[in-house]
Amino acid sequence: MPFLFEEATTPQGKPLLRILARGEVTLADAEALGARIEPGARNHRWRILSVVEKGTEYSSAARKYFPNLQPMYGAIAVFVTSPIVRAAINMMMRLTGQAPNLRLFSTEEEGLAWLDALEI
Repeated sequence: MPFLFEEATTPQGKPLLRILARGEVTLADAEALGARIEPGARNHRWRILSVVEKGTEYSSAARKYFPNLQPMYGAIAVFVTSPIVRAAINMMMRLTGQAPNLRLFSTEEEGLAWLDALEI
């Protein structure tokens, strides 16, 4: 499965959904995330740390689906080491309208610090 989910906490103890993304992310994978964060679901409006492994690809249908999730999470910090994957995510964000509560980071620590600093 391209998304592995883990419930955790930030360094300051705030609820966090950690997602490891790898391989080919399909619409079904994106919808599985949606089911976890939709209104009434356990992870609704949580902080999310998305760790994107090198070589991860997103299907066209998944890319089109992700903007629908914006009101269902508190904030997303995306940790990406691969410049190619980072460029793909930046392109996806530009085409769909960048969410103010989504940022890209080059280290997990930077992403977690940003998530902890937010009032959600």
